[in-house]
Amino acid sequence: MGEATVSAAGRLRTPVYDVVLRPRRSLVRSTVLSVVCSAVPLAVALVWVSLPERWWALVAGLVVALAVALGVLFVRLGQAFLGIDADVVVLNAVLSPDRRVARARIDRLVIAPTYATSPDRTARELLAFDADGAHLFRLRGDVWGDGALDRVVEVLGVPVEHERRPVHAREVARRWPTSRTWYERRGGVLLVGAAAACIVAGLLAVETVGFLTR
Repeated sequence: MGEATVSAAGRLRTPVYDVVLRPRRSLVRSTVLSVVCSAVPLAVALVWVSLPERWWALVAGLVVALAVALGVLFVRLGQAFLGIDADVVVLNAVLSPDRRVARARIDRLVIAPTYATSPDRTARELLAFDADGAHLFRLRGDVWGDGALDRVVEVLGVPVEHERRPVHAREVARRWPTSRTWYERRGGVLLVGAAAACIVAGLLAVETVGFLTR
């Protein structure tokens, strides 16, 4: 549907499926623009104003490493797709591991409007389960587009449960704990927090050294 749906023959690197869905192209554009127009100028200004010149090489190395990580993310986003045929559903996601699920295992779908901060800012999510209640895969509407979620429901043709009220992210984790991706689990949160703490500590150390050597 819309920009989320691409002909199976449209991209040679993608295996041929009856239906191929891709993340929203606008997501890539907005991410690139936010990094280029906001994050990069701000980082350059902070380095120029606050850090001693002798530390610029180190900061430049960190910037290059960050640029490489963003480049990998963009490539991964460009290669992500959901393929459906008569036998299998294949999900090449952006941040979570790739999944290959036999279509016969998919017993039911859940469509829920979810939010993290305010019920006024929700995003539709699709969760797939087998007959035993085991989680199979998950799609977010803000990544794949609402049209893609509706297309999956239409093609799979299995029972669908619609959550009428917005569901908080914590409730999603409580009701469907196995649906959480690695960065939503405790280990992932701790890893991201530790990385942020290291960056802040490093900047404070650089500032302290620069202040003492003046």
